[in-house]
Amino acid sequence: MAKASTSGLIARNRSRTAFVVQLAACIFLSGCAAGNNPENVDGPLFSPEKASSGIEYAGQVGGISPNDLEPGICPAASDANFVAPATPGKHNVPDSRMRYSRGDRFNITVPGVEGFSGDYMINADGRVILPFADEIMAVGLTNAELSKRIEDAFIRAGIFNANGLRIAVRPVQYAPINIFVTGAVFQPGRTTINNIKDSDKTDKALTKFGDTPLERYIASGLRAAGGVRPDADLSNITLIRGNNRYRLDWRGAFIGGNVDDVPLIDNDKIIVAESACFQTGLIRPSQITPPGIRIFISNLTVPATSNSSSSIGQYSNSIPYGTRFLQALVSANCVGGIMTTNAQRQAVLISRNPKTLRTEVVQRSIEELVRSADRDAVNPHLMPDDAVACYDSTVTETRDVMATLQQFLNGALAQRAIIAPWR
Repeated sequence: MAKASTSGLIARNRSRTAFVVQLAACIFLSGCAAGNNPENVDGPLFSPEKASSGIEYAGQVGGISPNDLEPGICPAASDANFVAPATPGKHNVPDSRMRYSRGDRFNITVPGVEGFSGDYMINADGRVILPFADEIMAVGLTNAELSKRIEDAFIRAGIFNANGLRIAVRPVQYAPINIFVTGAVFQPGRTTINNIKDSDKTDKALTKFGDTPLERYIASGLRAAGGVRPDADLSNITLIRGNNRYRLDWRGAFIGGNVDDVPLIDNDKIIVAESACFQTGLIRPSQITPPGIRIFISNLTVPATSNSSSSIGQYSNSIPYGTRFLQALVSANCVGGIMTTNAQRQAVLISRNPKTLRTEVVQRSIEELVRSADRDAVNPHLMPDDAVACYDSTVTETRDVMATLQQFLNGALAQRAIIAPWR
């Protein structure tokens, strides 16, 4: 009898202990409903003041007097929708003639001498091997300059007489080239432009004379480097070719003016200078900015009932450059639904500042974003590879906590019901 009484006491103690543990867990979960907010940056995500480097612009800047631009201070983000004026300095531009690079094909025609006529290619070392004559350097030459150098090589070799020699040199196909792009671009480094399509490598395509390599120009080089950043000084783009330096102006790409677009050759280097300010006028698709950007999206909201619809773990390649935080949230299905349960939702933007290279976290109320959509301090532009996430509203969180609490309580009551007959 004493043994049975002891067993009942132990069972009741276990039941009480389990109930206390479950109740404590419920209280802990209810305390998590409010949660801890992530560290939030103050002011605009790409505040011009953060990018300031002590430069004072001369002249008018988007209607702002130069007296309002103290050294090291840029206009407020809401007023910074401008393309900065030219930085003082003389511009010099190389001629616009196409020049040969490694891998380029051209045709030589020598009237009446078939053995010397045909298609030739510039080797990896930049030279052309001529039959019965010297190897000649061809990289960086125009068509007229290459023609003259070939004629001189044939004459020096004694193959042709200077008085009777007539040759024709014509381009057949311009090859891809490697260039270097640094400065205020999203993806600086070595890049390849003017990639040739497979359809252009056939014998039929190579029988023609002449080629138009539209992808061997400055604009293509800047796009291949990810496009210019919002802090680019478009009036101060440097082209380095061998020992020569040229300064180009590309503000016309955004204001509808002329641009210094010149053909590039292999191993050219482009340096995009940084300006003091982020310019929202540069955050839009153009010839020299990204047409679209990739962002990562996470939506853990109740209205999105599956990972597919909530875009968890996926990214979007169809977000136009210039998209703002709120637009991405609409695309992620974070805005809308039942007003009572979704009006107080929060959203987070995780972004790497392209100038300071610091990762910053912005948390905003979706309701605040909807009411202040035109304020850069509230609704920033998105940059490539940003991450956007949504939090459920307080109503939804509380509802889920109460549901969890009910599950714990039901478990405790069921456990007590099972143990009670054995007391």
